[in-house]
Amino acid sequence: MAKELKGFYKAEKSQLRRLVISVEGMEREGKTSFALSAPGPIALFDMDIGLEGVVDKWVDEKEIYIASFDYRDATDQDEWEAMWNRMRGSYLTALKDKSIRTLVWDTAGEAWELCRLARFGKLQQVRPHHYGPVNAEFRDMIRKVYETDKNLVMVHKMKPTYVDVKGTGEATRTGEWERAGFSDIGYLMQMNLRVWRNLDEGFGLTIRDCRQNASVAGIDIMEPMNTFPFVAAQVFPDTSTEDWE
Repeated sequence: MAKELKGFYKAEKSQLRRLVISVEGMEREGKTSFALSAPGPIALFDMDIGLEGVVDKWVDEKEIYIASFDYRDATDQDEWEAMWNRMRGSYLTALKDKSIRTLVWDTAGEAWELCRLARFGKLQQVRPHHYGPVNAEFRDMIRKVYETDKNLVMVHKMKPTYVDVKGTGEATRTGEWERAGFSDIGYLMQMNLRVWRNLDEGFGLTIRDCRQNASVAGIDIMEPMNTFPFVAAQVFPDTSTEDWE
């Protein structure tokens, strides 16, 4: 046995059974439905307009607490800053609440826009070197969940990808799509999912990557198994779907 190293601690197998997930997809492909299939009670941070009708499917099964932050109603930096601070405070409160099992950001891209509006007062024409403190603030806010046993699901829209046309100073669409929002999200997550809908087979999802269990990467899961409990049980084979309901 090695001597104890000053300033180090011995690695032990993690006993935490929680997931920090990004779920991305096109409109009406099941992003929010997947998020709300996570264990309740749920603290839902509503940044968009896509909740109507979706939450109704779950309120009879679990407790869902909603905090709304529609930054489109604000018109100046002071209002955006106050709203962002209120969201941060609500997030930290939910993380400390022992009864909450899952937090959902819907959508995380809108949260990132609110953060930038709060700090810059605009979304465009911000010099890259000004982003350092704002990137750190947003990154550290997400990392707070790793100090808890909570699940976190960050819902993301998709945006078209572009490539520069050589010699023109212009860009053209590639026909591909990518996750919208904060660029470091993928690195901060334990798992990244892509949801989709096939007109013949229905709704499904693809596990793009998973830090805890790399063997599940690339797996496609069709309804009715395309839920948080089923996915979590694949990541942690020593658990069952009932453990995640």
